Amino acid sequence: MLFGNVNKLSLVKYVNPSFVTWIDEAMALAAEKEDGRYELSGDGVFVLLMSPETEGFAKRKAEIHKQHLDIQILLDGEEQIGYTHELAEEALALTELENDVAFFEQASNEQMVKLGKGDFAVFYPDEVHRPLCAVAEPRQVRKAVVKIPVSAL
Repeated sequence: MLFGNVNKLSLVKYVNPSFVTWIDEAMALAAEKEDGRYELSGDGVFVLLMSPETEGFAKRKAEIHKQHLDIQILLDGEEQIGYTHELAEEALALTELENDVAFFEQASNEQMVKLGKGDFAVFYPDEVHRPLCAVAEPRQVRKAVVKIPVSAL
């Protein structure tokens, strides 16, 4: 997992330069487009703009992807995202996932990171993450989730 802020991308010096390009493209689209799916530069790279509501930790499921990286950008509001590098045996056994996502109720040694406006987190394949957890009370947020196929890197 990589954590940063879109207004301080110069501090993330050693990240793949394409990540910065896709973050910039996603931010430009978010400023002018409604929620939906939009293609970005790069083979198969796209962004999902959304306005979901956060929920209590117990209501959210952890997830993994096998073929995509996520760059989860919080455009407005606040949320917590759970993450861990410890995969359950059931997750390790999975090779192909329908829509490239598998959900889990439990995750071992899960840590939380709090995102505010402009913060982003990058999750690589097989990195367990639990997005949209409420910080205090559930509330609506606006997010951009950049989906990057591993083949685009």
